[in-house]
Order: sequence, then C-alpha cells, then structure tokens
Amino acid sequence: MDKKQQGLTLVLALGAGLVGGWVSHRALRQETVLRAERVEIAGKDGKRRAWFGLAPKGNVGLGLYDREGKISAALSVTPERTTGLMLVNKEGKHRAGLVLSAEDEPTLELYDKDKKCRLRLAVAADEEPQVWLYDANQVPRVAVGLAADGSATLGVANNDRKATISLNVGADGSPSLELTDQEGKPRATLGYTELGVRSVRETEKQVVASLVLLDPNGQVIREVP
Repeated sequence: MDKKQQGLTLVLALGAGLVGGWVSHRALRQETVLRAERVEIAGKDGKRRAWFGLAPKGNVGLGLYDREGKISAALSVTPERTTGLMLVNKEGKHRAGLVLSAEDEPTLELYDKDKKCRLRLAVAADEEPQVWLYDANQVPRVAVGLAADGSATLGVANNDRKATISLNVGADGSPSLELTDQEGKPRATLGYTELGVRSVRETEKQVVASLVLLDPNGQVIREVP
C-alpha cells in the first residue's frame, strides 16, 4: 500500500469514527429520560409558577400558579382513574370543577365565594343528563332530569326538600304537575297521573285535563272532571 492509499484509509477511518460517534450521541440524547417524582418551575423572583408530579396520595397532578405564587388551576388523576380539573380564584377558593369519575360519569360544578357548590351538571352512567341548583346551604332546590326513556322532570323544593313542585312529561308525551306538602306527601296533581291501586285489579289513570286533590292520608277528596 502506497502512502496515498494509507492517507485515504486514515481519513476514511477518522470520518467513520466521527460519524459513528455523532450517531451514537444522537441516539443517546433521544433515549435520555428525566425521572423525578415532582418537577417545579419558578420565576426569576423564586415564586412557584407551575409543578408537575406525584402527590402524597398517589395522584398525578399539574398545578399552575399566578405571579404571586397562588394556585390558579390544578389537574389531577387519582390511582382509580378519576380525572379532575379545579379552577381557583385569587383568594384561593374553588370556583369551578370538572370531574370525570372512574365510572365514566362527567360532572361540572360551580361554586360561590364560600366554596359551596351552587350549580351541578352531570351525565349519569346510564346516559341521563341532570342539572342541580343549590342554595347557600348547599341544599338542592331545583333539579332537571331527562331519563333514558325520554321522560323529563323539573322539580322545585323548599329548604328541607319536602314541599315540592314537580313538572313532568312522560315518555309518551303526557304532561303532569304534582304538589307535595311539608311532610312530603302528595296533595295535588294536574294532568296525567296514576293514583295507585284502588282495588286488587285496577290502577286508575287520570286524563291529561284532570285535577286531583288529596288529603294528608293520600285519599282523594276532589276530582275534576
């Protein structure tokens, strides 16, 4: 082998070594993984602005903070796979929450400034949508529901949930309005209803245009027509 061939061989060898080293370095960089239980991001002033990691109870979470270092939003997934998003105001109070339960039931809740739920929207596991309105004591006072069979209900209750007004539309389109007293007993019905078994063989069904009044014992005292 002459000197030119030896020089060419040396150059090729060096080039192959450089290319091989570069490829190995690229592969190493692609396979590098940062492993940690918690990662925090802070601003130039040292205040925390975000974190991602594992919570003490095993939840995986992501938190976002404002310029003052106060939590503004938090996303978490529990070991049982319930996923939740919480929005917080500048006073640190929860104002809105979105949850997807492990049973595949999505729920949206809105809170007042005292962190009490005032509005709840949900879709149950049986695909029935529901809306709930709560008073300042978190007592549900208004409820709207749509059943799987197509029947719909609007209910309004007093603060102990006994005296109620219920507006219903059955799956067949028949409407009715029902009133209950302070003891939760039905006292009046307007429209279609079933009064219950009057005898062993019969259940009386009222027509849409009927009005039925009952006493505290559930006995009919007036029917129109």
